[in-house]
Amino acid sequence: MADRAGKPVAEVAATYFATEAFFQLDRVTNAVPNIVVSDYFDRLALDRALDSIGDAERRLTAAMVGNGHAGAGAVEEWVRPRQAEVERIRSAIHEIAGSGLTLSKLSVAASLLGDLAKD
Repeated sequence: MADRAGKPVAEVAATYFATEAFFQLDRVTNAVPNIVVSDYFDRLALDRALDSIGDAERRLTAAMVGNGHAGAGAVEEWVRPRQAEVERIRSAIHEIAGSGLTLSKLSVAASLLGDLAKD
């Protein structure tokens, strides 16, 4: 990401971790081992949802480091013009993170983040 953005690795890393904290993605991903999968397709769905979350987090970080800031400042600057949509999605992800993660909740979180990363 740093190479593509032409930014120092430290700035991109700080922004990546600030993005993760802002959306509480660590709470989501840390709860994944508690999800019971019963077959190959459940495992496939879980893996795809995790991949989607990671992809969205990278795309969001790349967009955020492009605004001339780093870390939490880059997140705040990126959020400002899209405050309502971001807060709606952030609130939903926080609710998911705090409500006992299931495969369907993980899929919804991945979809919401993906929608936001398309911006």
